Amino acid sequence: MKLETFLTAAWLASTATAIGPSTPEQHPRLAGKAAKMPNWRWTNPFTSPRYKKFSPACEATRKFEAREFLLDDLSESPPLGLLPYRDALKSVFSSREYPGSWDGIDPHGYDRNLLMMNYADMPLALREWIEEQERTDSSMKGLFAVYGIPLAGTRVLNTINVPEKTPVDEDWRARDPGRVAIFAPGAVYRVLPLFVAEGSGCEDPMLDLAKYSEKLVDGGVVGFPVTHTKPKRDHSQRDIEFEIKAQVLKLNEGEDAAEDAEVVVEKVEKVEAKSAEKDEL
Repeated sequence: MKLETFLTAAWLASTATAIGPSTPEQHPRLAGKAAKMPNWRWTNPFTSPRYKKFSPACEATRKFEAREFLLDDLSESPPLGLLPYRDALKSVFSSREYPGSWDGIDPHGYDRNLLMMNYADMPLALREWIEEQERTDSSMKGLFAVYGIPLAGTRVLNTINVPEKTPVDEDWRARDPGRVAIFAPGAVYRVLPLFVAEGSGCEDPMLDLAKYSEKLVDGGVVGFPVTHTKPKRDHSQRDIEFEIKAQVLKLNEGEDAAEDAEVVVEKVEKVEAKSAEKDEL
């Protein structure tokens, strides 16, 4: 479901009212029912039966700090909410599919969650990738929405303006500590190696997103958010920590790169099942 539909139903009770939990002046809170996203393709490669065929030619792990919010928090002021960013987020996310929460789950309703990270804490390669999407107007534009941190009592209206010149000049980059990135947890999977490439010793393959996929192949790059904590909302906390792990794979000597027969059969069965569902409809 596109966020545009959801925003119309859940984010705005009217153009003049706040977004968030139900009040006498607002529509009732939309309780979500968590479900796996139908087109989700990212599974933990390190627990796959095929993983034993490979060894890591290179590995990188890194932990990050962030803040995790629910859509409820769009009506709350910082540090517990995202009220200063509410209208600006609507303009970015209303035309995008929701990328999903952790592990490809869509909580739906007000239970959908968003992460906020200090922009300067994100690896430079990731920041440069985000900025390039903004320049080229690619399909990934807005996957990570970057905003200047507003003064107390004010609101953000637009994402940052990214210079056309690359690389950006030092003065512009020096302002990164005054910026934040807001994104759904599912966005992490699209560019996961960029979180850990820097200083890994295997920057070249990890920075090449063409090598990154959910498939385990010789010379390919795989990864997963192997851990993530939950915010202690009952203690008025939004802080979390997540750990990214990525590997460049090398096929073990004597192993066949072809998929195991049982894996192929399982995929065929899933395709046939989906086809049957469509026929019934």
